[in-house]
Order: sequence, then structure tokens, then C-alpha cells
Amino acid sequence: MKKWSASVAFVLLFSVILSACSSGSGSKGNDSAQGGGSSDGGGSGKVVELKFTTWGELSADSVEKKLADEFNASHPGIKVTFEPVPGDGYATKLTTSLAAGQAPDVFLIGEGDYFKYVDKGVVEPLDEYISQDSSFKTDMFQQDLLNMGKIGGKLYYLPKDFNPLALWYNKRMFDAAKIPYPTDDWTWDDMISAAKKLTQKDGSGKIKEFGFNATKWEYPIYIYLWLNGTDIGNEDGTKAEGFMNSEKTVAAMEKYVALAQGDDRVSPTPQDTETLGGDSSMFMTDKLAMMITGRWVKGDLDKSDVQYGSALIPKGVSGERASIIAAAGWAMNANGKHKKEAYELMKWLSGTEAQKARSEKGQVLPATVAELDQVKSTEVVDKPVIEMMDYAKKPISMRSANAPTFTEEFNKAVEKVLLNKSTVKDALDEAAKNVDSKIAK
Repeated sequence: MKKWSASVAFVLLFSVILSACSSGSGSKGNDSAQGGGSSDGGGSGKVVELKFTTWGELSADSVEKKLADEFNASHPGIKVTFEPVPGDGYATKLTTSLAAGQAPDVFLIGEGDYFKYVDKGVVEPLDEYISQDSSFKTDMFQQDLLNMGKIGGKLYYLPKDFNPLALWYNKRMFDAAKIPYPTDDWTWDDMISAAKKLTQKDGSGKIKEFGFNATKWEYPIYIYLWLNGTDIGNEDGTKAEGFMNSEKTVAAMEKYVALAQGDDRVSPTPQDTETLGGDSSMFMTDKLAMMITGRWVKGDLDKSDVQYGSALIPKGVSGERASIIAAAGWAMNANGKHKKEAYELMKWLSGTEAQKARSEKGQVLPATVAELDQVKSTEVVDKPVIEMMDYAKKPISMRSANAPTFTEEFNKAVEKVLLNKSTVKDALDEAAKNVDSKIAK
């Protein structure tokens, strides 16, 4: 499961074109769990047709396509079609289809966008369906993952899979520099010290190999801030002033962005990363020694000849650890015509067999307790990735309906700083002011 988040343009598009969808959303009408929406189309014998979508390619060995085929074979009154969206256009296409009333019956949402879709009223709450379904037990899921999908006391998402962020390192680069691999005792300072030794320049003084990627992606930045005892907002996500622009946050961000600036930098700039094909590509071609990311990179890494390992994210200034669980959840279209059948499909896509099928490829971890325990008992190479789930925290985007505002303004501030258009303090002061002003409206 590759992470995805909406751009500023998407946030604006979402706010405008979905306003029409939110009125009357969440009402099950005649297609509720209490009746209606039967698979025979109200006694006509007509087969109910459903569609579901995710981001990604439709490959020959697609797990979701196989799950759709198996569902169809065991549910003769329902025909399911899987329609994934390749590339980076998933958010835009889903938003547009929801606004046009043409969205799939079931769609996949990344954890950072859970609040957005619920706030717009386009996701159906599942509690009534589950309460009337004695065959479906939600205690089979990892409860932290299930609770991610609960907003305002209601459950809106069924877990698909998850990935805690961890530290991934290039063994070949460590060996060449004669540096020991990361250990459980590493602090953030230990990691940066190693990154300096791993950063290499060519004869002209241009950096050819980077020790670490201080990415502009907000999740690793949030982790770094937590490890420095600060955050971009208060606990319930209602205030940015005094948090996003606090002295601690400003000081931590100054140190973070400095990793990608100046002659002694250890990190590529965002422009460097884009030019060189992304952090995974740099990692696989021995141009990047360390990165903090999720297990979704494993599929590409295993196809290459890179020699890699994973480790716990280094400790912070007080010896604490932190990570974020990147997850995905299945949502039901609140304006769909066949909700009872869509609920059956969601159960299938989140069920035990589906969890096993996805985790067999090793790119994601199963969201169900029994299946995760099985992975834990056999995993060796990526054991630290699984262990990082014990240190996971929820960023603003998983704590507050104001998540889009916090994320948008913070990311704009980081970009300004990285493009040398503002100092850290000025950028964060402006961002915090903008957040609180928008929340107050």
C-alpha cells in the first residue's frame, strides 16, 4: 500500500464539488441494512452490479482482482468489477466521480484522508450493518487499526492493511564506508553522524551519494518533531499557534531542513530526489544510504539487486521512540444504490483470506490479529518494521477534522523554507496564523 495524500488543488476541488454530495449523505434509504437493496434487485432476479477501486495498476497477479473473481464465484446474485486508478490521479478521479454521482460502491482511502471524506458526508457509517450481522466480528482486527476508522463515535472504514514507518538502510553503502549497521541503541544524532560519513562527493565536489533523505513528506517530519518533544498542533487538532510555531518546533525544523542545505548537507533536496527518480530509485542505485518510509518499498527493493536492511527509527533526545502507522481502509459510498451488497463486499475485502493473500507478497502487514501473529512468528529480515508498530502515534491528520487545514499550511511552510523563500520561523508563524484563522471561520 503506497501512501497517498491530497494536494492543495485536491483539497480545494474537494471542498467545492462535493458540497452537493454532503446534503442527504449517510442516509441508507430503501437500501439499508434493515431491508431493501437485496441481491435479486427487489425480486426481479436481476444481478446487482458493484464496482470498487484502489490506487495502483491492474497487474496479472493483482490480489484485488483475484478477490473480486472469488467474490463473484461465491455470490451469484452480485457481480463485482475491480477498477484501479494507476499513477497519481486517484484522489482527483475519486473526488470527481463522487461529485458526479458516478463513484464506485466501495473505495479505498488512506489513513491521512479518513476525516476528509467523513466530513463531506460521502462515506457510509457501518455500525448498523455490523450490529445486525452476527457472523462478522470486528475483534478479529488489530484494534488500533479499527479505531483509526472510528470518527465521532461511528465506524466508517474497515481495515485493508497497514505499514509502520521504519528506517531502511543500504548495506552495500554501509559496507563500503566501513560503518556498522544501525542498532536498536541508535539515537537520531547517531544516524546523522553516520549519514555524514556515508555522504560522498565526486572530484568536482558534487555530492554523488547521500547519507539520509530528509524528505519533505510530512510523516517523517512529524516523527522527528515528536522525537524533539513538539508537534504542529494541540492534541485535539483545534489550535496551531504556540505549537506549529513554538520555539521547540522552530528549532527542530531548522535542524531538519539544514540536513538538505549547504555544502555539508547529508540529504538530497526535493529537486535532487525528483531528478534522480525518487528516494527508492536512489536507494536501489546506491545513491542513498538511509530513508524513513513504509514497507511498500519492499516489492521494488526485492526486484532490484540492492542489499538492504530495516531498523527501528532512532531514539529522540529523551530516549523515546515514535513512528506512524500508514494504513488503508475500505469505505462505502454513502450515495450508492446497493449498500447491503456493498457491505458484503467490504467484509470480503477486509476478511481473513484477503489479509493472507495481500501479506504473502510481503509489501503490507495484515490488519487481522491472527494473521499478523503468523507474520511475526516467521519474519526475520523486516522484524524491526513490525516492532515499530509498538511506538506508533497519531498525527494531526488522524486526530482532527481540521486535518486538511493543518496539513496544507504546514506543507506550504516547509516548501517555502526548502525553496529558500522564507525563514523557518516566518514560514511557521504564517502557517500557524492561517490554520487558526481558517478553523475559527
